Amino acid sequence: MNSETARRLSAAASRTDSALSNLLPSVEGPEARLAEAMRYAALGPGKRLRPFLVFEAGELLDVEAGRLDRAACALECIHAYSLVHDDLPCMDDDDLRRGR
Repeated sequence: MNSETARRLSAAASRTDSALSNLLPSVEGPEARLAEAMRYAALGPGKRLRPFLVFEAGELLDVEAGRLDRAACALECIHAYSLVHDDLPCMDDDDLRRGR
């Protein structure tokens, strides 16, 4: 991977992390435990390759950059769901995922 691609991938990851954090805010009250679990799953470390591909496709199609954030986050949330689902006791039952 060349340095320009690495820079763009890093920028896409930062942009996605920021957008996900805004879409999944920390909350108080009875739903706090669920919200924290959602944030833990969605905001965990990762390359954010799927959002990168959304941003790159959007650039190729001349889509306004700000219009892509929610689509990129949606793909990342589906990916996070698939990882959580895979780790359910009936599927995998491993105590750690990527050292966490």
